[in-house]
Amino acid sequence: MRPSTGTILDKLAGYLLTPFDSLEVFLASIAGAITAFTDLRSRTGWLYLLTSFAIASVVYAVGRKRGAIEQNSLMRFLFPREIYGQRSAIADYKFVAIDLTVKSVLYTPLITVVSLLVYKAASGLVGGWPLWQSAAGVVAGSIAVPILAVLAADFALFFYHYLMHKVPILWYFHQPHHSAEVLTPLTVYRQHPVEDLLYGMVAGAISGMGATIYTIETGKVVTVPTIFEVNVVQFLFFAFAFQLRHSHVWLSYGPVLSRIFISPAQHQVHHSRDPRHWNKNFGFAFAFWDALFRSLYVPKAREVLSFGLNDTDPGDFLTVKKLYFLPFVKAARLFRAQARDVLSPILMRK
Repeated sequence: MRPSTGTILDKLAGYLLTPFDSLEVFLASIAGAITAFTDLRSRTGWLYLLTSFAIASVVYAVGRKRGAIEQNSLMRFLFPREIYGQRSAIADYKFVAIDLTVKSVLYTPLITVVSLLVYKAASGLVGGWPLWQSAAGVVAGSIAVPILAVLAADFALFFYHYLMHKVPILWYFHQPHHSAEVLTPLTVYRQHPVEDLLYGMVAGAISGMGATIYTIETGKVVTVPTIFEVNVVQFLFFAFAFQLRHSHVWLSYGPVLSRIFISPAQHQVHHSRDPRHWNKNFGFAFAFWDALFRSLYVPKAREVLSFGLNDTDPGDFLTVKKLYFLPFVKAARLFRAQARDVLSPILMRK
């Protein structure tokens, strides 16, 4: 029996009000800037930072042996003052401290609700199609299920990232992330709330759809093995050099593996200001989506990169206020300009 509208609305309201269930829950919600490093469900969990630092230490040792790295101190190599003390990095620290503090209270519940609605609508739309019924029957009870779930989730990440670059009005909300003039592990959190909301919608629709269809047609729940209560694929991915993606440490997977997996070097290329690198390497984990969309760039050797935006003033995104509100200003200007272009010929005919 389908739940009543009131029941659904009550459930959605419950998600929105979850941070206010109790003082304990509220305090836990506003501790996001702390749990970002203590919780292994976070991309910057302490264990992932340690493993990335360990891998960076190997890169340093190999580079020193080959004469490719000049620093005579491992700590200076890992934490160069000119990067971690740079003005863009300082803007990151301020933004992350504020954004992660309010995120769980203000807009994560909203993202959850919107994602749930989109996910339900998408899965309901195709859940009864015969094609999906046949596919669900084929993979039922198979190891293909978690693999397909991972592929669907990764494609969702790729596609949303692709859209953020290709759709002009969406690009304004992705600019804060690309405005970073230096890359540190905290740059991963330099994301506008609107971008988080859009990702939640796309991921909820694409990655959730497959799991729902599978459950509807087979009566089984998709389960994925975990490590420390974290999805095993997610755990391994974050544990292997994920933090080096937003860093100065160049780590390439070589000409073959870089066509399967996105390396830290490839993501650094994605942030490059060089026109050769624009709109390249949108992928999160897998590189073959970029190959399909002809956006894959595999560096042949180490490249000297500069980061930031070419089409904006360098000072545009150096304050928390601008990181939050300037994208809305730019989007409003674009909307007005496009509305004027559409309405002007109509008004002139009158």
